[in-house]
Amino acid sequence: MPVFGFLELENTVQVNDKTRLNAGKSFASKGSPAISLIRIKPESTESFIQVSGTGITQKDWLLDWQYQTSGTKTVELEITLTGGSPQVFTKTISVITAADDKLWSSDQDLVAKEHDILQWVPAGRNTFLNVHREAQKKILNWLDEIRVWKYDGTKLTKTDLNYTDDLKELSINWTLALIFGSIYNKPDDVYYQKMENYMSAVESCKLRGRIQADFNNSGALESTDNQDMRSLRMVRR
Repeated sequence: MPVFGFLELENTVQVNDKTRLNAGKSFASKGSPAISLIRIKPESTESFIQVSGTGITQKDWLLDWQYQTSGTKTVELEITLTGGSPQVFTKTISVITAADDKLWSSDQDLVAKEHDILQWVPAGRNTFLNVHREAQKKILNWLDEIRVWKYDGTKLTKTDLNYTDDLKELSINWTLALIFGSIYNKPDDVYYQKMENYMSAVESCKLRGRIQADFNNSGALESTDNQDMRSLRMVRR
């Protein structure tokens, strides 16, 4: 009686940030008895919570959760077929503190530019922290692409970079561009235009800003640890 459990999770979530544990893509193979019970255990210290039942459709086999402590959490999905024994499937999610997340912008920064932006927070979440995190990844990838590296030739990480107004503004604009890029319906609607405007702001920030980072791995920011982005010919190697 084959059954296939599938847990859709975020890879990383911040402590006390709402996240969705979704088992809606799980299924029993053709010819097998029907699924009679779906339960999810969000971490080892919690109990299984039933997410299926009368009146609950498959798309609602999900559990919204907030983790109170950091660490790697093992999420368990238990599926029972009619007349069968429970089968358990597992997947992990990394929970980190705000200090370890080290994001360069916040939802409050977004609201300062777009007062109603939080209405677009997707179901299963209560913040855009995941999008701020994606913007951070894109900034680090951009620095690698233009070869702004540490002196030993390795990539800069979020822990190497010093928080500055330039970095904050870059993160805010890139986050807003990502958000509007995910909600526009057609190229001529207002959200597409907002995405284009914020991506233009991103490009402007790239050209006029500066990056302060621990380029020499000394563990401290020094006077020479500064890259003016208007002087990109001075590539750090």
